[in-house]
Parts: sequence; C-alpha cells; structure tokens
Amino acid sequence: MYKLKYYSLTKDEKIKLQEDFYKTEFGAHIKQLLTRLLIIGIIGLPFSIYLILTYKNIWDLIIAISLLVASIIFIISSFTLRIKKLNRYLVTR
Repeated sequence: MYKLKYYSLTKDEKIKLQEDFYKTEFGAHIKQLLTRLLIIGIIGLPFSIYLILTYKNIWDLIIAISLLVASIIFIISSFTLRIKKLNRYLVTR
C-alpha cells in the first residue's frame, strides 16, 4: 500500500476525493466522528488555558495540563486519522 498517495494529489483532486468519500455511508460516519473529536479538542483548549491561569492548588494545575495535552492530541489525531482514512479509500477505490 502506498502510504503517501494522498499527499501526491493536487488540491482539486483532494477536494474531489473528499467529496466522493464523504458521500459513502462509512465516510459520512467517519466525518461525523472526526468532526466531533475536533470540536472537543477545540473546546478543551481555552478551558484548559483558563484553568491554568486560575489554578488554586497543584491538583487544579495537573488537571489543566492533562486537559491541555488531551486537547492537543485530539486535534492532531483528528487530522491524521482523516488523512489515513482518505488515503485508504484512495488506494482501495
């Protein structure tokens, strides 16, 4: 399996591939899940920053930093999983 086939596409081909993938039942479901993951990560970022700025004891700081790390992981994994699924669809299509 060619791992980076998605990266070799042009911008128009990537848009067409995304449209085709999201029209399938599996693609629509994956889009919904990854969008939810991205939204949770985006909401968690400002909340964790607020908790870091207003902490009262060490446990508040530990919780805020772990929430910040989890939010960043959610955002990054949302994009990487989206590219992996699109690449797998492109290869097996």
